[in-house]
Amino acid sequence: MSEEGAGTSVLKARIEELERENARLRAGVFEPSSPTIVKVPAADAPLFDRTAATMRDVFGRVEIDPARALVAIDGERYLLIRASAFAIDFLDTLVNLYADRGEREALAIARGFLFDIGHTIGFHDARQMHEKLGSREAVEKLTGGPIHFAYTGWAQVAIDPRSNPVPGDDFLLIYEHPYSFEAASFLRAGRRSDGPACIMNGGYSSGWCQASFDVELTALEVKCRARGDDGCFFVMAKPDRVASAAREYFGIDPGGMRDHGFDVPTYFERKRAEEEVRRSLERLEEAQEELVRKERLATVGLLVSGVAHEVNTPLGVAVTATGVAQDEIATVRQKFEDGALTKGDLRSFLERAGQALSLVETNLGRAAYQITKFKRASVDHVSQEQRRVDLAAYVRETLESLGPLARKAGLLVSFTSDGETLECITYPGAISQIVTNFFTNTVMHAAPGVTAAPARVEATPDPPRLHVDVRIARLPDGRISLRYADDGRGMSDDVKAQAFQPFFTTGRAEGGSGLGLHIVHSLVAEVLRGRIELETSPGKGATFVVTFAVDR
Repeated sequence: MSEEGAGTSVLKARIEELERENARLRAGVFEPSSPTIVKVPAADAPLFDRTAATMRDVFGRVEIDPARALVAIDGERYLLIRASAFAIDFLDTLVNLYADRGEREALAIARGFLFDIGHTIGFHDARQMHEKLGSREAVEKLTGGPIHFAYTGWAQVAIDPRSNPVPGDDFLLIYEHPYSFEAASFLRAGRRSDGPACIMNGGYSSGWCQASFDVELTALEVKCRARGDDGCFFVMAKPDRVASAAREYFGIDPGGMRDHGFDVPTYFERKRAEEEVRRSLERLEEAQEELVRKERLATVGLLVSGVAHEVNTPLGVAVTATGVAQDEIATVRQKFEDGALTKGDLRSFLERAGQALSLVETNLGRAAYQITKFKRASVDHVSQEQRRVDLAAYVRETLESLGPLARKAGLLVSFTSDGETLECITYPGAISQIVTNFFTNTVMHAAPGVTAAPARVEATPDPPRLHVDVRIARLPDGRISLRYADDGRGMSDDVKAQAFQPFFTTGRAEGGSGLGLHIVHSLVAEVLRGRIELETSPGKGATFVVTFAVDR
């Protein structure tokens, strides 16, 4: 026989030997050393035995082929992972990762991650196995958990007869995990835990039972071999009942473990807390938006006050002129009826009636003009719609509507614009709101001795004569610059740094909401897509410069 032929024969013999060895290994991989895989109360033993027989058949169909990186059981692919990779290495890595939070919180975060991973795996393993085994009843679904748990190397399970595994609030499972992979990993490494170490075990078993009984559950390890106890014992119940169960059945208060970073685990507790924070923030934002809306409507109330003042005078003149005309008509009628009406009387009546009607027409026109301005401004304040407008005229009208407030507060207001008109397409309501809020900010904060509320202003008998200068111009690049300056008290650096923050105010006692300048900043940034700058110092007044782009 040639050397090549001899080599082939040896190789074939070796392959056959390996195949026989592989067959022996497959036959004995999941062969229990004892017929007892799970320890349960005698009354439940027959149901668990039936599931154990079925599970033994399932795990008897094992295929291991490194050439295909395959470990499969009954056609389902599995992974082999070192027990200490999770029990110790992953735990330590997470604790180190969150070390900046302090040891207690870092440990709590790491335990939370491991519990959530275990709970998720257990929950979905249960659903998959329920379907494979055809389990229907809750307790029948439960039976697969401890057996699958043992076959996959997590731990053995011994269920205490005091348990009450029923759907609903009264669910209770008291059990031990002999041969827990987590406790064994600690002991093998020569480490001792200050508290429960079987974190993933608790998560997996609670996930399996939650999927079986359709009840939110958690599992708390009350004793642990890794801590030096005589076993790894657990209580499983609803999250709000598990602590009392630990006290009742083991005389252990879980609250005492919190100092070491051990607490009652709750599935995705951190995620739920984050969701609650998110919902709280949403509610806070909604409340803030409502306050901002009311603050904007308050400025409409301020416009109403100004318009009422501006309209009252011409209406009063018109009413007086109408009264004069009515008196003249009565006099002429009486003379006519008495036959004493002369040509001179009629000429005099026509002249005075014409004057009265002219006064009525002129002053009603003034009142109508003021009301039209108010309607346009109030609609702009609420709608924030974009339209073509002459900004110079619009800002001038806004300042005119604030005239009564300026007079009561003792303010001297000047306005200048770059050219006669500044026509463009923009958001006039936002600009009117900005100017109005700047103005009320001056009245409330810049003038000593002046008290202002959104719709009402009270002044001292001799209010200080402050100056307000408003300028609007078109910059060389086509943007608009709106400059508002007062020579009031100004702001310190600390106040300036917080001036645009919501609810920050130095005038809370005078009725300030702390939203005025915040609304300004929001309108500039979000509506006008511009920027705002503030220059101020104590005793030197405040200057706001708003720049924003417009369409021609």
